[in-house]
Amino acid sequence: MKTNSREASTLIYKSLGAHSTSRNDAEYRTLLAKYRSDREFAETVKGIADGLEIAILDVSERGLVIAPSGRESRFAIRLSDLRLNMSEEQKVAMVLTHLTIGAAFYPTTDFLDDESRTPFPVTMGQIRDKLKSTAQGLQLAAEGDSYPAEELRPGWSLIVALPDAIPGAARASLSSLEGIVKICLTRMLEYGLIRKEGREEIVETTSFTPTHQFRIQLRELTLPRLFQASIEAVASSEG
Repeated sequence: MKTNSREASTLIYKSLGAHSTSRNDAEYRTLLAKYRSDREFAETVKGIADGLEIAILDVSERGLVIAPSGRESRFAIRLSDLRLNMSEEQKVAMVLTHLTIGAAFYPTTDFLDDESRTPFPVTMGQIRDKLKSTAQGLQLAAEGDSYPAEELRPGWSLIVALPDAIPGAARASLSSLEGIVKICLTRMLEYGLIRKEGREEIVETTSFTPTHQFRIQLRELTLPRLFQASIEAVASSEG
């Protein structure tokens, strides 16, 4: 039992790493296989996770995907945890940008649910343009009877008023669409939710691909009505 507890703790510890992968970690692969084949060990892992207020979303040979089990979890990230000097509009715009990035990789909920389908790479410029289309689509939806559009109003109302980019800007800021997208992409890279092609700084043509962890978190944690509203907003704006 002592060995099980130590190994269970090790498995959770490894899954906490933003860039942890079983590909180059033999111990991680062994523990994942044990979780899937040993019921007693799996229950021990779940018990430790429950005590830490962590939810196990998915387990496969690729890794253990975890998330905070509730808003009060020490691992939870809230809007209030974002930059203290950010306005409500800027914080909601960040949320909308994350939803848009998800919709860029997974344009339909069917695509998101079908793990046999691999998303194509998406560039920063494409995400920026899609964010603009999403905001414009939500603006149109708000003229009707769309509750999700109203929920996201502070974000899209800011986005539709921003320029695409600020020429000569030394660093990304919340004063342009490009700046917001770069900030969100950088944060997602740090959390291991996406991968960037190349080592250069993020520019318009820089390509990104989602990780398995991002797919699972989108599917299991994102509010379905908000994600669907983002998808529909792009369709209505581009149509």
